Amino acid sequence: MLRSIFETETLEQLNEVIQAAPVMDELRELLIAEYHRLFHYANIKQWNELVRVCEALAITGWGASLTPVEAVAEKWINGSFYTELRTRTFKQIEGSCKGWSKRQDSFVIHEGSDNNDYGIAAFASQRNLLPKNPLRLVRSGNYQLSAKPFINSLSELRSALDEHMRQQLYGDSFSYIGIYCFFSHHDDAERTLQYEYFHEQNDVPDGFEQGYYIKPKFAVGKLASRKGELKLEVTRHFTRAEGELPLQEQQQLFKADLLVIVDLLEEKLRKKKLSYRVDLLKEDLIDILEKWTTRGNAT
Repeated sequence: MLRSIFETETLEQLNEVIQAAPVMDELRELLIAEYHRLFHYANIKQWNELVRVCEALAITGWGASLTPVEAVAEKWINGSFYTELRTRTFKQIEGSCKGWSKRQDSFVIHEGSDNNDYGIAAFASQRNLLPKNPLRLVRSGNYQLSAKPFINSLSELRSALDEHMRQQLYGDSFSYIGIYCFFSHHDDAERTLQYEYFHEQNDVPDGFEQGYYIKPKFAVGKLASRKGELKLEVTRHFTRAEGELPLQEQQQLFKADLLVIVDLLEEKLRKKKLSYRVDLLKEDLIDILEKWTTRGNAT
């Protein structure tokens, strides 16, 4: 049975092989044993097999003894590949991340013990990914000092969204919104990095000499598919004045922002005639935001 699973090429073929298993519970236990065997993968062949095992377990179910994970191969900013296992809340499984180097027509693990060339030119990466939070907050690395409490609060909100959104109920026609929060940083220690965002040219004070950019409050992209996932990217530019507001006012402002962004998503999906339960998404979001803004901690 395992050989048949490893020999499949498409998810459709994998599903057919799994559905043909005489006893699903026995197949699951076999796959779990193989998962444990391959967890400490030492070469690209074992990694690709581990990916197929995780894809199979996503179909059979992981059972009660293991936390479901997904096996992904991605690139670092320098272009080098890395592989890892992670949960639906984006937490990396300890000991699972490996960096890779090119070796002839294949790859080997950095400082690994197995330097054999297995003739495998490409990494497998899981295709039937775990359902995950569709509202993914990302912030810029630089920000004004007065925004620090809000930055910390955003991290708490992201954790709460990852943990408590019920993405399995919304549908699979849409994957996620990438919400990028960019902050002014007029007080950066590096003078060349000091600048502010303004939403309109008329907002710039007369005689303003510091660096600045005119950016809309929301920069909204188009629905786009990447690696089989339909996503939307929205950038929120925060002015210096917004970054100087008290924390509770910043939270209320961003709460309203997120609801606007969800409404934008709903309209875009409606125009594409895609079925996705934005109403349930918004219901969960409002509940999480209420806890975030009233207690200062959404978790």
